[in-house]
Amino acid sequence: MEYRIEHDSMGEVKVPADRYWAAQTERSHENFKIGVGIETMPRELKKAAAVANNRLKPEKMTDEKLAAIREACDEVISGSLNDHFPLVVWQTGSGTQSNMNANEVIANRGNEIAGKKLLHPNDDINMSQSSNDTFPTAMHIAAVIGIEDKLFPALDLLIATFRRLESENDDAVKCGRTHLQDATPIKFSQEISGWRTSLERDRQMLELSLPVLPKGFDVEVAKAVSDITGKAFVTAGNKFHALTSKDELVFAHGALKALAADMMKIANDVRWLASGPRDGLGEIFIPENEPGSSIMPGKVNPTQCEQVTMVAVQVMGNDVAVG
Repeated sequence: MEYRIEHDSMGEVKVPADRYWAAQTERSHENFKIGVGIETMPRELKKAAAVANNRLKPEKMTDEKLAAIREACDEVISGSLNDHFPLVVWQTGSGTQSNMNANEVIANRGNEIAGKKLLHPNDDINMSQSSNDTFPTAMHIAAVIGIEDKLFPALDLLIATFRRLESENDDAVKCGRTHLQDATPIKFSQEISGWRTSLERDRQMLELSLPVLPKGFDVEVAKAVSDITGKAFVTAGNKFHALTSKDELVFAHGALKALAADMMKIANDVRWLASGPRDGLGEIFIPENEPGSSIMPGKVNPTQCEQVTMVAVQVMGNDVAVG
């Protein structure tokens, strides 16, 4: 492999010649060889910062610099430069190395686009920022995008599925149970309605958490982030609180934990009702998605339910860490 020599305040560092990152990213890459896989960070923030600096300091963040940064950032946002972000989250608590990874990649790619040494990682890409600004803001962007763009569509689909199953099973009467003991008969649609309502309430709690997540950056950057992401972000009212406290994320993750608990309950209900087929309840049938045993032909296991319970436990564990 070919290398180039980069410099920082500690001296020379060998960096792979075909990578856009520079000295500080390489040091972190060598010093923190732990974790599994590459972590992805919100990609929009550096572009928003450049736009804000151009509005506020056009003599320093010139239109020429902004154009090069915009193009480089768009490549980062598209994912085409993913190979140039090698770091894991297990590093300094402030995220300094990941912040510098972004600064270095955007600066080097921007210089390549400009055809000259136009941009500096600290002086231009990181202008008016520190990792104490960018990392908390990136966490909030990630949370909002993750909840609104990924979780809500999946949750809405599951709620709609339960609503359909309610109407399809309104004539099905089954044994009700308390303490796993037989109780009065109920409609299967009533049991499903309990699952659906739990998820609807969880969605409402998550919606309640969203207005407090978009804090943590100044006014112009908040406007630019909002324009780029299509989400409504505002600046934090008290910067000291925003730097030292992550209570908004704790609040939002509490709602995620409530959803995880309900999903675990639903998954356990489904696999209990599907137990059998000879000596279990066998009240419902689950799809035969894969062989359930290497020694017992024809066995069907509730693998999707088990997958849901494992994810739920992971979310609950994450909540301890976030708190």
